Amino acid sequence: MLRVGLCDDEPLIIEALQRTILEIADTNGWEISISCFESGRALLEAVDTLEAVFLDIDMPELDGIETGKRIGEKNKDCKIIMATGREDKYKDAFRIQAFRFVTKPFDIDEIEEALQAIFHTQIGMETIELYEQRNSYQISQRDISYVTAYDGYSEFVVSGRDANRILRKDCSLLELEQELSKELFFRVSRQYIVNLGKITEYAKGSILIQGKKMLISRRRKKEFEQAYLEYDLRYRG
Repeated sequence: MLRVGLCDDEPLIIEALQRTILEIADTNGWEISISCFESGRALLEAVDTLEAVFLDIDMPELDGIETGKRIGEKNKDCKIIMATGREDKYKDAFRIQAFRFVTKPFDIDEIEEALQAIFHTQIGMETIELYEQRNSYQISQRDISYVTAYDGYSEFVVSGRDANRILRKDCSLLELEQELSKELFFRVSRQYIVNLGKITEYAKGSILIQGKKMLISRRRKKEFEQAYLEYDLRYRG
C-alpha cells in the first residue's frame, strides 16, 4: 500500500488528480491510499504518515517550495512530486530535491510515470527481526547498511533513523540471502552482505559503505557489477 498525499488550494484540481491516480492504480493493480489537503500547513500535520506527495507550487500563505523544505525536515523519505504550469518555478523546486515534476493541466502519462518511479523506490520496506541486548526489534530492510558474518551469528549495521546501531541475529549469511530483498542486497564475499543503495563508492573491486572499505571476492565481481548497474538504472535512474 502506497500512502500518497495531494496538496493544492483548489479543491477541483485535487478531485481531478485523485480520480486520475485511482484510475491509474486500478489499471496497474496498485494499492494506493490517498489523503487530500488544501494547504501546506494541513499537509505538514500529517506528512509523517505519507510516502509521497503531489504538491502544488503556487499556494497562498505557505507555498509549495517552503512546504517542500519543511517536508524534508519532518519526513526525509517522503517523495515530493511538484505540480505546476509555470516552467520558471522548476529551478526553485530543484532546491528541495523534488523527486519528479508534473505539469498542469495534468497528463495521465506523467502521473503514471511518477507513480511507477515511486513504487520502484519501495524495495526494502519489509522488516526483519533483529536483536540488541536480547531485546527484539523490527527493522526495515532498507535501513540495513551491511551484514557481517561471525561464528554462528550475524551483525547488522543499521543506518537511517537508527544510525550507528549494531544489532544481531543468530543466523548465517546463507539464511539471510533467502530472507533479505534480492533487489536490494548482494553478498560480496563469504563475510559480507551489502545494501546496494548504501554504497557510496565502487572502484577496482572494492566498495565503500558507511565509511568501511570492503573487497569483493573475485568470483563474485562480475555478478556484483551487473547487480549494482541494474540497481542504479532501476532505482536511481
